[in-house]
This record gives sequence, structure tokens and C-alpha cells, in this order.
Amino acid sequence: MTNPTRILLIDDDAVDRAAVRRALAKSGLAHTLTEAAGGEDGERLASEDTFDCILLDYRLPGVDTFALLKTLLAAEGEARAVLMLTGEADPDLATRLMRAGALDYLDKAEVTPSGLARAIRYAAARQAFQAELATARREAEAKSLELDTLNRQKSLLFSIIGHDLRNPFQALLGLSEVLGKAVAARDPASIERRSKGIHEAATQAYALLESLFSWASVQMDTLAVTLRPLDLDGVAADVVSGTGEAAADKGLRLSTDTGGLKVLGQRDMLATVLRNLVSNAVKFTLPGGAVEITAKPVTQGVEISVADSGLGMPPGRVADLFRLDRRVTTNGTAGERGSGLGLLLCRDLVERLGGRLDVRSVPGRGTTFSFILPASPAAACTSGEGRPEPSPGVTVDAPMSSDGNARDVSPPRNPGRNRQTPGEF
Repeated sequence: MTNPTRILLIDDDAVDRAAVRRALAKSGLAHTLTEAAGGEDGERLASEDTFDCILLDYRLPGVDTFALLKTLLAAEGEARAVLMLTGEADPDLATRLMRAGALDYLDKAEVTPSGLARAIRYAAARQAFQAELATARREAEAKSLELDTLNRQKSLLFSIIGHDLRNPFQALLGLSEVLGKAVAARDPASIERRSKGIHEAATQAYALLESLFSWASVQMDTLAVTLRPLDLDGVAADVVSGTGEAAADKGLRLSTDTGGLKVLGQRDMLATVLRNLVSNAVKFTLPGGAVEITAKPVTQGVEISVADSGLGMPPGRVADLFRLDRRVTTNGTAGERGSGLGLLLCRDLVERLGGRLDVRSVPGRGTTFSFILPASPAAACTSGEGRPEPSPGVTVDAPMSSDGNARDVSPPRNPGRNRQTPGEF
């Protein structure tokens, strides 16, 4: 069963309104009719409700008909269907009204029930078609904008790959050449120094490729998300275990205070977010400073934060952090370099987990990144639940204090451990 056609009649003449009312009653057209005795009332009714068709008298006292027609059409754009009623058989006037947006021009003296119904059906069908056309146009424009954005991102990614991978590979080529000469000269000190440089350059290139791969996976929506209860103490411990050596190298205090809280999330994603945020904090904090992972219960769930006492950022820099077309790639306090993709990856992963990454920063005082995840009931997650199996060469079980409160986790140097470099960003 189709819905009745909603009609608004705007005419100051009560006799003419009654004639239209009778014609509609005889037409067999299922409809609802709302009447207005003047232009002001008609404009108000049109703004308060939605109509499939408006029947507008051309000669309303004290009304600029063309201005009123423009107002009625603007209320819902091109999808608003307006039929003009007039007692004048004037082809030139009809042409002007049609050009102004009216769909038809009806002579009151010649209106019949069937003719009026036919005109209204046509107008309603035209309105529906125009509405669909407008929707399709908006969708096409949105798709075009999305494609433009993707093309810009693709170009920027190629720029990142071309620019940021060139440096480490140039270093690899140069250092390997010098290493060959040092081996030939049997210079152990030079061999050790060049080998370390090669390792650092390779690590930098690998970190960039890892960030590119992870970010691309999120953009292509290929990462499956299954929310499970997670022990924040365990996730934070694993993160600081992998980043603690970089903090120790810079003389930073790296600590956690997650209070035994538990959240619903995906462990690998959450660990990637925290690892990147901690690495970024280490990168921009001066020796003697501090970096801390904290968590606290809030109304919406659990707020997780990574705070540092580092350089901080002005508001303009904060606004550009998550824009690929305005990559922020400032070197760290020890000259660490990065691609600028780490924070973009963090933002996208947090959004996949149902949160939003927020930033608070004060120049000279430090930066805090925070996001909220849904809380998990304590009974849903036993100690250690959600913890991954250790990967070869990676330490995942860092010592925790018995109460899970803040403790220094800066470990002794361990050259054999797979470390996360602060220049990952």
C-alpha cells in the first residue's frame, strides 16, 4: 500500500481552495491536504513539515510570488515540487515560472479532477527522481573526494618510501663499503663501529617498512578485530620490556601505573599503539626525563595514557599530527629520525578498537596521548589472560611489582634482545 501524497495548498481565495479540495476528492488520488490562506502561513507550514507537492497561487496579496517560490524551493533543494495555480492564461508567465523552478503551470479555469491528479502524480514522481538524483550526486561526489584523498595518500606514501628509505639504504651502502675495507685492513674497532652503523640503518629501514605495512593494512581494512578481555598490567609490561633499553640509553625513567585494570580490546593492536606512543615519547624526551603508561577508570570505560616530560608541542603542531599531507617528522632529542606514520597508525588502530586518540601538549612541559577503551569485568580476565606466547628473541615477561603500581623498568643493556627503536616514527 502506497503512502498518501502530501499536498500543501497556498491560496488566499477560499472559493478557489474549495474548488481544489473538491477536485482532489473526485480524482481518486490518495492524499492529505494542508491549506494556507496566505504566503506567510504557507512558508511557515512548508518549513515545519515535508510535502510531496505544493500548489501555489500566483497572485497572493502583498507577496512577491517569485521570491516565495525561491524560498519554497530552497527549503528542500531541487527535490521540492511546486505547481503554480493561476487564473491567467499567459504563456510567457508560465515560461518564467518554470525557469524559476516550478514544475507545472495550471489554469484554475481548466483544472479537472483527472488533470489535477495527473499533474500532482507527475510532480511527486519528479520530486522523488530529483531526490534520488541528488543522493546519487552526493554519493558520487563523496566517492570522488575519497578517490582524490586515496590518490594523494598514495603519492605521499611513495614520497615517504622514496625519501625516508633512501637515507638508511645510503648508509647501508656506504657503511658496508667501509666495513669491507676495515676487514681487509683487519681493524677490529672500525669493524665493530661500522657493523653497529649497519645494524642501526637496517633497523631504521625495517621499522619504516613495518609502519608502512601496518598502516596500509588498517587502510585496506584487512585487520580482523576480535575484542577480548585484556590485562593492562601485562600489556604495559610487555611494551616497556621492548622499549626499556631505548629509554635506558637516553637516561629516561620508564614506568607504568595501570592499577590492575582490564579492558576489552585486541592485544596486538593495543600493544602496537602503546609501543609506538612510548617510542615517540622516548624520542622527544631529554635525558633525565620520564615516560609513563597509566590507566584509570572513567565513566565510558578505562582511559589509557602515555605521558612524557619532553619537549611538548605548540597547538599548531598538535593539529597537524594526524594529517598525512602535513607529516610531522621533527628529529628527536638525540637526532632520532622517523617517517611520521607512527601516530597515524596509532590513531587508526585506536579507532578500530572503538576509541579516539586525544593529545594534550604544553611546550617545554611534555605531551600526553590518551584514549578510552571499554572496561572488562575483573572476573572476565584472569591474571595473564590474553598474553601472547613469547616470540623467539623477544622478551615479553618483564618483572612487575606485586601490586601492579609504578616501578622503574629501565633494564640493563642486552645486545641479544630484539629492541624497538625510538626512531620508529
